[in-house]
Amino acid sequence: MELTSADAGGRRTARLGEDIVVALPENPTTGYRWSVEVDPAALNLIDDQYEGPTTPRGAAGTRRLTFSPRKSGAVHLRLVKKRAWEKEGVERFETDVDIEG
Repeated sequence: MELTSADAGGRRTARLGEDIVVALPENPTTGYRWSVEVDPAALNLIDDQYEGPTTPRGAAGTRRLTFSPRKSGAVHLRLVKKRAWEKEGVERFETDVDIEG
């Protein structure tokens, strides 16, 4: 299943064994990156990749975070776009995912 910014605030259903990919816009040259705030006992982050153009230099792209469900039940998935040294983010992505076994 793939989630995008259009899925923010919603609720989706996934199955155990089905990867959950979150694809969000990001421009790492600004220092802002998506950080994961999720219960690691419920969702395991298995891949974190940035996809973007090589030109023009500094152009925005997409951060793709892939999660693997670890157990059945409701999970609140929260990502915050922030600089590593800052506590507060400038943007949030939150959604609920029901994991079915």
